[in-house]
Amino acid sequence: MHIRSGTKDDAEHIAELHTRSWLTAYAEIMPASYLGGPLLDERKAMWSTRLATVTAEQDHSRCLLVAVDDDALLGFAYLAVATDGRLLLDNLHVQPERKQSGIGRQLVYHAFGWASEQHPDKAVYLEVLRDNVAAITFYRRLGGQPSKEFIERFPAGFELPVVEYTWAPDVVRTLADNRSTTDRRAS
Repeated sequence: MHIRSGTKDDAEHIAELHTRSWLTAYAEIMPASYLGGPLLDERKAMWSTRLATVTAEQDHSRCLLVAVDDDALLGFAYLAVATDGRLLLDNLHVQPERKQSGIGRQLVYHAFGWASEQHPDKAVYLEVLRDNVAAITFYRRLGGQPSKEFIERFPAGFELPVVEYTWAPDVVRTLADNRSTTDRRAS
């Protein structure tokens, strides 16, 4: 496995993994009518738009990293400067059958490496559905601190409770130092 910067050529595979991840992680959390609807088409449109104009490595306001093995997509992380100036880890997904294999952890380490190099004084945060216990456990193990709770209204009309987790800049730097020493191609 190695981690590299994602490109527009990865958009379709990322959309497929993003959809598969939601179908697995949110099966008991989100309405089946939504998950069984046009989710893949929505993800394809989202990633096509995000990656259409510039690659993550050319743009200091965002970072897309992909974990691959023999060109098979194992996972991805997407980090961007938010409107409030912090860095939003907006997406972190790993192939469901590869969870708990260290891929997600290495993606976080590499994403935080980009964050600490490009934006050394910024905190990183993410938003996670409160009922996504596996993800929350993972974020807590990585030192994420709950910082806010709110209700998110989805475009399909349903609402779900969300928890924000935050990493201070010094924690981001510490985690970035844990990147795999055998493969730092993505940093």
